[in-house]
Amino acid sequence: MEWYNKSTEETIKQVQVTEYITESDRLERQQKYGKNKMEEKDQTPEWQKFLSYFHDALMYILLGAAILKVATGALMEGGMIFLVVFLNAMIGYFQERKTASSLDSIKGLLSDKAVILEDGKKREIDPADLVVGDQVVLTAGDIVPADVRIIESFNLQVDEAILTGETHSVSKTVDSLPENTELAEQVNMAFSGTKVESGNGLGVVVEVGSNTQIGKISHSLSTVEEQETPLLKKIKEMNTSIFKGISALILLIALVSYFYYGMTWGYIATAIIALIVSSIPEGLPSILTIILSIGVNRMAKKNAIVKTLPTVETLGAMTVICSDKTGTLTKNEMSLVHIATLNDWYTPESFAQVSHTKVEEYLLQAMHNCQETQLADGDCPETGNATELALLRYTNTQQAIIHSPIAKIPFDSAYKYMGTVHEINGKKILFVKGAPDVLIEKAGQQMDARGMSQSIDKKRWHKKNEDLASQGQRVLAFAMKEIGDEDLSHDALDEALTMIGLCGVIDPPKESAIEAVKSMQQAGIRVKMITGDHPLTAKAIAKQLGLQNHQTAITGKELNQLSEQQWQRAVSENDVFARTTPEHKLAIVSYLQAQGEIVGMTGDGVNDAPALKKADVGIAMGIKGSDVSKQAADMVLVDDNFETIAYAVKEGRRIFDNLKKTILFYLPTCLAQGLLLLFSLIGNYPLPLTTVQILWLNLVASITLSYALGFERAEKQVMSRRPRPLNERILSRYALMRILYVGMILTILGLTAMEYVSNDARQTVLINAMVFGQAFYMINCRRISEFSLDRGLWKNTALFYSIGIMILLQSAMIWFPPLRMALGTNLLSSTEVVVSLLPGLLLFFLVEIEKYVLSARSYRVGA
Repeated sequence: MEWYNKSTEETIKQVQVTEYITESDRLERQQKYGKNKMEEKDQTPEWQKFLSYFHDALMYILLGAAILKVATGALMEGGMIFLVVFLNAMIGYFQERKTASSLDSIKGLLSDKAVILEDGKKREIDPADLVVGDQVVLTAGDIVPADVRIIESFNLQVDEAILTGETHSVSKTVDSLPENTELAEQVNMAFSGTKVESGNGLGVVVEVGSNTQIGKISHSLSTVEEQETPLLKKIKEMNTSIFKGISALILLIALVSYFYYGMTWGYIATAIIALIVSSIPEGLPSILTIILSIGVNRMAKKNAIVKTLPTVETLGAMTVICSDKTGTLTKNEMSLVHIATLNDWYTPESFAQVSHTKVEEYLLQAMHNCQETQLADGDCPETGNATELALLRYTNTQQAIIHSPIAKIPFDSAYKYMGTVHEINGKKILFVKGAPDVLIEKAGQQMDARGMSQSIDKKRWHKKNEDLASQGQRVLAFAMKEIGDEDLSHDALDEALTMIGLCGVIDPPKESAIEAVKSMQQAGIRVKMITGDHPLTAKAIAKQLGLQNHQTAITGKELNQLSEQQWQRAVSENDVFARTTPEHKLAIVSYLQAQGEIVGMTGDGVNDAPALKKADVGIAMGIKGSDVSKQAADMVLVDDNFETIAYAVKEGRRIFDNLKKTILFYLPTCLAQGLLLLFSLIGNYPLPLTTVQILWLNLVASITLSYALGFERAEKQVMSRRPRPLNERILSRYALMRILYVGMILTILGLTAMEYVSNDARQTVLINAMVFGQAFYMINCRRISEFSLDRGLWKNTALFYSIGIMILLQSAMIWFPPLRMALGTNLLSSTEVVVSLLPGLLLFFLVEIEKYVLSARSYRVGA
């Protein structure tokens, strides 16, 4: 319902305002319009969340293998497989669990009391008991308890930042407004959860609970579905491919073993379980979790708190960042940027450096003294009217003199100005501050540099006002009058004021944000600004930030008129969106995602929360951000620095590169283990390794070594390349080729090494050959297509620690009796140890030769 479009009389009649609402009538209205409470969504039980981590194709195979082991009496081996699966699920559950609910944070914004007018008397009631038609009394400091249509306003000003994101308070009126008036311009409405800054008024409740503006935000939050990150999608694709490959191998082995070799089903089941345990990368989820956790810790040190692990990688895949303006790209603090007198233009810096003329002295005194917000002991207060604070912060640095007011004309939204009288040099001086179009028309004279009055050139002043306004500045006009003992009145000011100057204030962009936008664009990421502010202001800030299409801004009103096809074109072509509502922000993110973009969304207000939750990466501000936005987001910037996002993108790209290196390292070792069993079965040889020995290879050696690749530093030019394509797989054709030939070489070299040692040492040498082969190949994987022994090798201390730990574990496997007994290994001679090292060393040189040959070929083709 467009209540702002109705007159006070129409509103009172439609909602049936009465002097007193009986309890039965109140109950009837609650049944009709609902209670003044947020709707609550059923929460998923924690046990269901935990079980969801078992919902994976590879986990199903491992669980099946564990069940078969237990059924055949191999309780220890079955138990170990169960333990691996359970630990993977536990790690995922605890790392992904969110600490709080954004919906609970919204409830915390609501008023805890409401004062209504009944039979001409005030009565305090629980806000939950408010109904449509109640008359709510609003006074300074109150939190508005429901959406109300203002019917009385006495200098009523309301802070609506939680809905619009804008810092300045809004003056409220009672007059009806045109159709399609934007939310930020509905000055005859007060919305639930907003705060009364000053003045008082009376409003009629027109919407309650989930039908209020903040209730709609809450509903959007509860209905927005969690987005599956690109990494999880690609891991699932990879797992499905591995699942299909292993299933085909199982079928092949079963058929060949039974029909060709006539093996028993018991032996075949043992072989299949061994193949499953050896070929499935059951340690990979743990490895990925560790690498992502490393990224989380690194980002926390750079003031970026990541709440979900896959978010770290998704940051590196972002193609578009949609950012709120106020508090995110800007300082969330109004600042004085221009000062204009009749003949001169100044920046605050240049104004401070010149010797002030008479008119400039008067202007400085007017800026300093004509205020509702006053200095406390010479210091600028922390809170108050944002525009007045901007003036006071500046004039306080100029050592302007405070003159106590002896009379005042309070600000009134109907007149759009205020005035204060001061005694200066024995004269009573009236300073007036207000809207330029109003004061210019009320002024009959203007003051020149010498302090002399002359007839006003209104056209000239209007032009100055337009110049400042076109730059997105909020313009204030200042005038003065020397008075006697006459009473102050609005009528007495007509044609009696002398114009002395104009001031332009704006919430300026952060310097760090300007640099960050530039860095994002170099990385191929497009930055879009979505704000509830005026289009002129939005374009001015966009230009200063360096956004690509800063010349145009599309408004929420214009978006409402678009068809779906036009929406698609609008979100693609425009980088500046003004006068938007939470619904617009959510729609913009959704349309961009529908176009295949990986969308990041930054914000700090309650109005940003639905879009933050919908985005692939929601980024909230830690200092000035609301609790609602922080809980809806995936990442929180502790320092509110947009530049931190650029670092996060770099870190995300580094992590994805390291994940690819880790997978490229890990899968060939799994393949090699599977090929060992496959060759043995096809050749009708005994199984070369037991299930426990295979688990040792996977869960000790591989995890220990794989962990080190997570510490590799970012590749050169990581922030100069474009975001990776959405259809890019984790395993490229080249990666698949590398996995196949490394797996086969490692298998062949391992089996060959067994031929040069005694029968008792064969299994132990094979395990050692596989483990040290992995160690050498891990060094290969530091650089996927470049020579791996570079200076960066010595900077990755984790790599040396992991190799050291691996050597200790392998030494324990050979020389520590209890572990030898558990694994079924034997002591090795020094010669046998050397034999087990040679396959890995040979593999290292073969891979480096392959990289050199392919790089040289690519260079020749490119040339």
